[in-house]
Amino acid sequence: MFLIERKNKGRSILIVLLLCVILWCIGGLSPANSQQAQIAIVLPTATAGVSEGDVQYARSVARRFSRMLGIIGFTADTFEESSLSKAQLKPRKLVVLPLNAVLSVQATRLLENFVTGGGKLFVTYNLADTVAPLLGLRQTGWIKEESPGQFASIHLNAPEIPDLPTSIRQASWNITVAAPTTPQTKVIGYWYNSVGESTGLPALFMGEGGLFFSHIFLPDDILTKTQLLAALLGHLIPEFRQILAKRAIETMTVVGHTDGIKALEAFVQESGVPEAGHALEAGRRLMQKARVAYNSKTYSTAITTARASREAFSNAYFLSHVSLETEGRAVWNHSGLGAYPGDWDRSAKELAEAGVNMVLPNVAWAGVVHYASEVLPQSKTFTHYGDQLAQCVAAARKYDLEVHVWKITWNLEGAPKGFVEKMRKDGRTQVSATGSPLNWLCPSHPKNVQLELESILEIVTNYNVDGIHLDYIRYPGSHACYCEECHKRFVLATRQQIDEWPAAVLPNTGKYGDRYIEWRSQQITRLVRLLHKRLREAAPNIKLSVAVFGAYPACVTSIGQDWIAWAKAGYVDFVCPMNYTENTDYFTQLLVNQLALMPKGIAIYPGIGATATNSLLTPDAVVEQVHLSRSLGASGWTIFDYSLDISETVLPTIRMGITKSKARPPHVSSHLNQD
Repeated sequence: MFLIERKNKGRSILIVLLLCVILWCIGGLSPANSQQAQIAIVLPTATAGVSEGDVQYARSVARRFSRMLGIIGFTADTFEESSLSKAQLKPRKLVVLPLNAVLSVQATRLLENFVTGGGKLFVTYNLADTVAPLLGLRQTGWIKEESPGQFASIHLNAPEIPDLPTSIRQASWNITVAAPTTPQTKVIGYWYNSVGESTGLPALFMGEGGLFFSHIFLPDDILTKTQLLAALLGHLIPEFRQILAKRAIETMTVVGHTDGIKALEAFVQESGVPEAGHALEAGRRLMQKARVAYNSKTYSTAITTARASREAFSNAYFLSHVSLETEGRAVWNHSGLGAYPGDWDRSAKELAEAGVNMVLPNVAWAGVVHYASEVLPQSKTFTHYGDQLAQCVAAARKYDLEVHVWKITWNLEGAPKGFVEKMRKDGRTQVSATGSPLNWLCPSHPKNVQLELESILEIVTNYNVDGIHLDYIRYPGSHACYCEECHKRFVLATRQQIDEWPAAVLPNTGKYGDRYIEWRSQQITRLVRLLHKRLREAAPNIKLSVAVFGAYPACVTSIGQDWIAWAKAGYVDFVCPMNYTENTDYFTQLLVNQLALMPKGIAIYPGIGATATNSLLTPDAVVEQVHLSRSLGASGWTIFDYSLDISETVLPTIRMGITKSKARPPHVSSHLNQD
């Protein structure tokens, strides 16, 4: 009996140990998760000096920063500033303040003790008066961008920091200005404008207490930016270098849709492209060197070599794709200026050489435009750079690009103050469920519908464009619109007496909530229907397309956007669902659903959020989503957002294979050669 009990106990111990190993492997006790205790992100709390809107924006900034940390091998615990405690900070090596304008006395003391004890801070944009001394700084001002491209990149200079990039791109629109107060705090980066001139304004400071960046980290130039983050953390906290090196080695062979070296080798071999094979072999050699460096604990060398290995593997991946000559290859351009303000010829030439065949320039909003208009006010961009639509069309014709004018409907962002005030005075702007005014035109107002029609028909009458591309063809959310004009029109349409407005029509709770959701959708559909009709009468060859939310039918309820109904009715020629995500499975799920719902004859060019607010796509991930779009049966793709960043990162990679025609060797099978 004793022997049996001993055997059972031994078996139990083995089972427990086995479970621990399994939990470690699947992530419950993984090395990455074991680093949770080393980094904390402290979020601001809504107070008299901090609005709820600022708090929500800080959360968004913190999520992006946390994802950047994840790319280089770290996780971060997030805490509310109001409930911050000594116990929460004790195990940390780094505390991130993503957007903290003010800090409580208690939080300040905790951070003072944290820094005194050897902890480091990483502060972005907001430099609270109580935090600045901990970094050896003082705030001296705040500057808003005076012209496009004023803050376009950061040039770095700190030879003591291994693997620090020489520059990063960051298209910021304002910055916090600060100055060192101690000899130990140095400026290690300055802002440069879009033509490569130094502004003389500091961008990045490093002191004994940590780092201060004068804006927030944006998603542009993500590869270089994560290299910067890794270099800074490895220098500030030397023990982090092993974690950074381990992560760099783990991700060497994770490229695009090929998850691992064997899958990448198979994909390269199937392509039959010699250059891809050469790049693959270079990646293998560097991979071995990186592993040797890691095993010998020369972590900085391991990081640099692993990064070079992944770059070689990425090139092998890019080169292994082939071009589909008949697909739509589009880019959104949010600035309306191309990638080079004042030089649409250069942008059009660059896009054509990269194999892009459609450009969607954002030259018109609901209350301001970048071209000569008699319907809507001209913008400062028009005043400074001239007629952007005329320049874009002229350049596009020269390089055989289609121009589909990106027209933002209803949203009055950027409109002159006087124009907005007049619209509000005339009862033409939206109102939230709580009665707050919104800077959006109300879609139910006939004069607003007419204004949208006139502004768009003016474009096709005066400019030789190929199409109109509608964006913001929706409500801002379920919280709008509940203006008195909507009240009157809804009552008239439904013949219902509604005294409790807007309570009676609110989604989920209102007696007429479902009917109001349907009615709102009808207001948006009306403009699409009328525009389709008027365009066919005025210019039959003009294509009408829309940028839409990817999750359907949820967008019908939330924003009144029933784009599948538009497609089925034949109102649109193609749609660009904004499938902005880094998650391959979710991208696939969205597109499969969209393709299943889309009627035959209406093309889908899924939107790929290369630099979207909520996306941190690397160039190989962009190519992966193009590959997925093709594999699933989409008619093309649309990349957001053509800018200097896309010009220098994404366009060169798609030119290597995705948009470059190449003859496959006879022995290589391809669905392109099959009947």
